[in-house]
Order: sequence, then C-alpha cells, then structure tokens
Amino acid sequence: MITTMDDFQSDPPEPALFASVERLVGVGGWSYDSESETLSATPEAARISGCDSPAAMTLDEVINCFDPGVRSTVRQVIGDAIETATAFEGEWQLDSEEPRWVRLYGEPADTDGPVRLYGAIEEVTDRRRHESRLNALFDTNRRLLDAETPAAVAEVAVEAAADVFGLSLSGVHLYNPTADALEPAAMTDAARETFGTVPTFEAGEGVAWEAFETGVSRVFDNVRAAEAVYNDDTAVCSEIVVPLGDHGVFLAGALTPDVLDERTISLAKLLGAAVETALDQLTQRRRLRRQNERLESFAGIVSHDLRNPLAVAKSGMEVARAQGAEADALEQVETAHDRIETLIDDLLTLAETGQDLDPDALEPIALSTVAEAAWTTVAADAATLVVVDDGAVIADASRLRQLLENLCANSIEHSHNPVTVRIGTLPDGFYVEDDGPGIDPADRDAVFESGHSGREGGTGLGLQIVRTIADAHGWAISLDESDDGGARFAFTGVDRVSDHN
Repeated sequence: MITTMDDFQSDPPEPALFASVERLVGVGGWSYDSESETLSATPEAARISGCDSPAAMTLDEVINCFDPGVRSTVRQVIGDAIETATAFEGEWQLDSEEPRWVRLYGEPADTDGPVRLYGAIEEVTDRRRHESRLNALFDTNRRLLDAETPAAVAEVAVEAAADVFGLSLSGVHLYNPTADALEPAAMTDAARETFGTVPTFEAGEGVAWEAFETGVSRVFDNVRAAEAVYNDDTAVCSEIVVPLGDHGVFLAGALTPDVLDERTISLAKLLGAAVETALDQLTQRRRLRRQNERLESFAGIVSHDLRNPLAVAKSGMEVARAQGAEADALEQVETAHDRIETLIDDLLTLAETGQDLDPDALEPIALSTVAEAAWTTVAADAATLVVVDDGAVIADASRLRQLLENLCANSIEHSHNPVTVRIGTLPDGFYVEDDGPGIDPADRDAVFESGHSGREGGTGLGLQIVRTIADAHGWAISLDESDDGGARFAFTGVDRVSDHN
C-alpha cells in the first residue's frame, strides 16, 4: 500500500528527500477521497501522468490525462474499486504526443467510513516499447525466413532496422568471395541520402571488415575516433556493426553520439542473428536445389543413355538365339545384361531416394504394415519375417518400404541357410536384424559406401540406398551384431506417433 506523508506516525521525511526517492525509483504516489471526490498526487505522480498540477483534482480531470480510447475503461476500473473497496491494477496509455504508458495501482485504506484509495503510478513506456519491438522482431523473423534471395533478406533487415528500432541509417553488406570484399546489398533511403555512394569494404578495410573477420559485434558511441574507421570524415557518429556469420555484416548508426542504448544494441544483435539464420537457410536451399538438379540429370542419363542401348542389345541377343548362336555364349551375355539392368535400377533408386523429402508425404506408418509389404517383394522360401513389436513412425511410406526391402534382401542374399529377419521398435526409432552370418566389424563402416558388396554379382548400392533414405529423414543409423550373431541395423532420431500426441 502506498502511504501519504500525512499517514506517517513519526516525523515525515523532508519533502525534498521524499521527492528525490520518488524520482529515483520512478514511482509517484496518489490518494483519492470518495467523500470529497478529489484526488491528490505527489509531484512525481503529476509528472509521470502529465497532469498540470499535483494539487487536488477531480477524478474526471485525472481520467482526462489518459488516452481517449481507454478513459471509459479506467473510469470503470476505479469506480468498481471504490464501490467494492478492492484493489485494482492496470496499464493504460496516456493522452500525449509521443505514445506513453503507465501502470496504475490502487487499494483501499483500512478505515471505516467513506472509501479512500491510496496508490502508485509508474511509467512503463520503455518496457512497453521494448515488448512492441520484440513482437515486431518476431514478425520480421518470419518475413526473413520467407525471403527467397539474399537481396530480399537484406531489404527486410534494413526496413526493420528503420521501422522497428528507429535506426534510419542502416544497411547490409554481403561478402563476395570472388572479390574478397563486403559489397552493399541493401540500404535505407536515409542512408543513401546521407552517404550518396555506398562503399564496398575490401579485405582489411574499416570496422565493418574487422567485425566480419572476428565475428564480434562492434559498438561505437563515436565511430570517428575508432582506429579502424573506414572514413575519418564520416557523418555517422554512433554505430553498431553486427557480423552475419560467413555472409557479411549489418550496420546501423546515427548522426549524433550516445544514441545506442543497451536495449537497442540487444535488439540489433537479435536482428543480426535472424538475418544470419535466414541467409544460412537460403544457402542450404541452393545447395539442395543443385544437388537435386544433379540427381535428376544423373537419373536421366542412366535411364536414357544406358537403358535404351541395353534394350537394343537384348533385342540383338534374341535374334542371335533364334539364328542358332551358341547357348553358353548367349547365357553369359544375358547374365551381363541382367547385371547392367539391376545396376541401372539401383542407380535410379539411389537418385530418387536422395532427393529432398516432401513434407506433405510424411505420414504415420505402422511398421508391421510396411514391413509385410516390403517382404512380399523379397521373400524367399528359406526366409522368415518376424515383427517383434509394432509401432507407428512418421516417414515417407515409399522410401521406408524401399529401406526395409533392401535390408531384408541383404539378409536373405548373404545367408546360406534359412534366415529369420526381425523388425521391432526402439524408444526413438526401430531396428532390423537377422540371425545370418553377420558383418565383420572391420567392414561395418564400408558397407554403406558405394560399390561395396559382400557377394559376387552385387551392385554394392543396396546399403548405400538405405543410408541415403535414412539421411533424407534425418535418422541416425548404426550397425552392430544381433544377439544371434547376425547383423543388426538400428535407426534412431525417428519421429514416432506417440511423440506427436
């Protein structure tokens, strides 16, 4: 409860001391007498509220200090507090040229008779402005991630710097590795008007390059005094330079000194981190796009340039057989053709499974269902499938089936005796194991590499396809020995349906 000086039982503090304390803590006191319908305020309360005088005022006069849009609410809240003799608290905007907010608190005095409220008023404009900036920064972050080019990311960044933080002199310089320089990518209109031609920072030039090279933000109250300043005659005085990882730097400044407070500096660094993340994402997109283009080109070459000549060769072989060519020679040719066709199929599968996953294709899939579907493709008389326990995983159904087909086929093809393949769940994934001969520990890393095959005539791509599918889903894969001495492939980091409930 806020107590007025009149309520002190001992000698009250000196008015000057009391006023100093109020200014120090940034809180003013007030009281309202419902009988006389007057409100009294300390000088600090009057200053915070913007009311003309700390002398006694009517409630209407005080409420008129608030923004017209909230006056009815303030009146209702205070009226309810008087009527029910209960405390109240709220934050409302004042009627002022620049947006200002206050927190108003009041509670009834513990006395008989007419209700008398005592309370405090505190300006919260800085906090509200900071919260507003944070909310705007969240929106900016979304726009940054939606941008499709580095230039578009840079434009969003300088727009946010000006509109959200009031940093009208700002720009983004992106690194050009060919020129080994930081080149301007975006600049506010105010910066263009102030500087005219925007410079390119060569290697080692200016505080911008220093921040880029060290990865450490630089803040200057007077950049003209900095040792590494690019231009001694620069119009900029206050400046912050935020590195954007390997991408470049974000710069913002003002023509006057000491305008970058701690909150503005903190928000500028947050903006820089968001810009860096957006540029990282674009780099990853470009890399994946190029990878997919290469895979598609490779698939086209394999499909057209190899499969078509193979079809011609097979046709020629049939003609030779019809003309009485030697059976042994033709059988060797046919075996070679079959191997080439298998290799083509595996290469095409590898290219397709290596492409980006379509998020819309990810769905909950029961392991038992996809395992049984995969088994129908590879099943042999001397092989048995056992689903130890069932569970649903989030995956691309087609690629998960391909993964299980390859693992089951691998178990069957490398076992000279009847083999049992077991599939079961893990806390964060699933496993596929068998009771076959297993895989030598020295070969366990190599089996996932292209061309490695443990049997004659194999393409060496089956387990590479398995790893490619796992990588596309973001799964980790490990190879160990099963309890029966066979091979055990474990996949972890898998999204389970229970994880999404």
